[in-house]
Amino acid sequence: KCFDNLGFPGRLVNNLLQFKVKEAGVETARFALNSTVGVLGLFDPAKSKFGLEPQSEDLGQTFGRYGVGDGFPIVLPILGPSNLRDLVGRLGDHFLDPVSYLDPVEARLAVRAYDQINYQSLHLGEYERLIEDALDPYVLIRDGYKQNRDSKIKE
Repeated sequence: KCFDNLGFPGRLVNNLLQFKVKEAGVETARFALNSTVGVLGLFDPAKSKFGLEPQSEDLGQTFGRYGVGDGFPIVLPILGPSNLRDLVGRLGDHFLDPVSYLDPVEARLAVRAYDQINYQSLHLGEYERLIEDALDPYVLIRDGYKQNRDSKIKE
């Protein structure tokens, strides 16, 4: 949860770039509540007590909103499925992420590793259940990723 709170600058900027003013306001309120009442983001009272859902936007979605095409699909080790547009967007989002500015590099890597391990621990077995009946897991993941990103861009 704490790392979700640190992602506020990127989500705010991308909501504003997409002219989603209401969503930017919700994201700002979430950050303020979770940073104070939620003890620096360790808890999420904005969602649990006030019903403010996260407004997750990234630069890949912003590019898509402005009509930039997907490009070719890419699957990278550790990062998982993506496409050319979203990969370039990730690079831009990197500069909006406060964790990117941690020094030394080992601290940054430790924070990112902890975040990934925590995420994986909360989603154990999802991948196995997803590909259980798939004839071609690569095609299933690629197409599922594309459909998910397309729906997020249209929101």
